[in-house]
Amino acid sequence: MEDEGKVLTLIVITVVKDDLSGLKRTEKSIRSQSKRVSWILVTPKDTSTTFQYAQLLYDSEVVSRVVIDEHHGVYAAMNQAITISNGDDWLWFLNAGDELASTNTYQLVNYFTQSTSNQWIYGGHYLGSESGNILGQMKTPQEFQASNQLFAKKYVCHQSSIFQAKFLKNLGGFDLNFKIAADYDLMVRASKLDPGLPIHEPISVFYLGGISTKARQKANFELLQLRRMHLKRRMMIPSYVFFFYRLFRNQILLIVESKAPGFVDTVRKVKFRFR
Repeated sequence: MEDEGKVLTLIVITVVKDDLSGLKRTEKSIRSQSKRVSWILVTPKDTSTTFQYAQLLYDSEVVSRVVIDEHHGVYAAMNQAITISNGDDWLWFLNAGDELASTNTYQLVNYFTQSTSNQWIYGGHYLGSESGNILGQMKTPQEFQASNQLFAKKYVCHQSSIFQAKFLKNLGGFDLNFKIAADYDLMVRASKLDPGLPIHEPISVFYLGGISTKARQKANFELLQLRRMHLKRRMMIPSYVFFFYRLFRNQILLIVESKAPGFVDTVRKVKFRFR
């Protein structure tokens, strides 16, 4: 338990670049919360409308701080936010375009940060299509398992994971050797030191269409590497079978999505009904 009377700060951090519409969708979700959100943006300082809007949000006190992105990539920008954070803060990385699951989500998660002895928290999420439709709900795992995460089965998305800043600093933040799956690696490394506290509710809405969607094949290669790093040798045969299955499946999916995205979304909705 934390020291009685000590109030910890739950900070939502959004990394954004050239995505004004995504930033506005996340802003709408932030503004709708029943409890005022402490929100930080990490964005490049340039002449874009995104940066100008970020400054407007800061000037109007919707955002508490704008951190200048140093142009080393998304995970490097997230690490910047970790570096400047107070160790007792709780950090929640929510991508531009993604949302908190309901108007009471921030208040709910804040309650758990004030009362848990765990150093990280995770919950479920809604999956949204690139066009903005909700496809289904991914429920919170009863317990976090590295094998499930790295085989993308009963997984936790980083939009539904919240970490104490000093824990992230001890972990060394996101491993920049991974361009797509550094969030999965971080959660697996975290789980080896702390099982995490599950919140058995969806706490974010994760929309497809971002870098993890567009770079599926690279993500597949990185997950193979992570399974080799984190799982036992007996898992290697299933790991390679899964890798080649995903290699073929991703290629087909990319083709079908480009020609009939509505059909793909319908299939995803049906799959969620049978989970």
